[in-house]
Amino acid sequence: MTPAQAFAALRRLTPEGALAWLKERKQITQTWSWADLQAEEHALQFTVSRLASVDLLAELRQMIIDSVEGDLTRTDFMRDARRALARKGWWGLNEVDDPVTGETVTTRFNPTRLKLIFDTNVRQAAVAGQWDRAQDTKRLFPYLRYVTLADEKVRDSHAAWHNLVLPVDDPWWNTHMPQNAYRCRCYVRQVSRREYERGTTPTGQRMDKTPPREKLREWENPRTGEVLQVPEGVHPAFMGNPGKDRAAALQRAQADKLRAVPADLAAAARRLLEGDQ
Repeated sequence: MTPAQAFAALRRLTPEGALAWLKERKQITQTWSWADLQAEEHALQFTVSRLASVDLLAELRQMIIDSVEGDLTRTDFMRDARRALARKGWWGLNEVDDPVTGETVTTRFNPTRLKLIFDTNVRQAAVAGQWDRAQDTKRLFPYLRYVTLADEKVRDSHAAWHNLVLPVDDPWWNTHMPQNAYRCRCYVRQVSRREYERGTTPTGQRMDKTPPREKLREWENPRTGEVLQVPEGVHPAFMGNPGKDRAAALQRAQADKLRAVPADLAAAARRLLEGDQ
């Protein structure tokens, strides 16, 4: 099988990585703002801002999982989610009390917001699955190429990264693995060494192989007061890499569990885990 055939076969596989990312987010968390959770926390927690109903959150999570598994379309999700929200009085405008500020704030559930919830979660799951695949196949495809749709809707900052090609493990992907903002349509393609050395994309466009100079801006989390350095062009809510963040979050959770058991059992468990790897 040639590298091109191997890549085509991978594209046809069931998105196990995407499903794993969704299913591992088992913790249902109530939040009042996207800024309540950090990137690694999103990897293990499912939430919808200002939806103060654990039962509804669990229903929406399962609907999204069913969609990725192929049992539901986005149209099905929109219909079923609207019915579930309406059944419990959450469709339309609602007022909720913010536990951090004490303010009463208004939240709205309408078709536009449901599309955003669905698209953001499914895209992030797909990105996590793609990252896992890139790690598994980087011997054949050691590079990633940043791709935009190259139309008038593309953000200028993202357009500057079009056809940027960097090694899979370049740290730039830690913070710039698309999507990089709400409704961002950018994505990455895996690139073989032969294609990289040729220096042009399959459509004949020139690859940009120069790592971009990092431009950072200071951002203060309005929920915690924490000050972070965020790359220009990246929304703070997307400053991460879903696949890599999941791996780090699972590793940390595993370490926490091992610390809670006797040392001899923990050592035995570590030996078993190392053997699996």
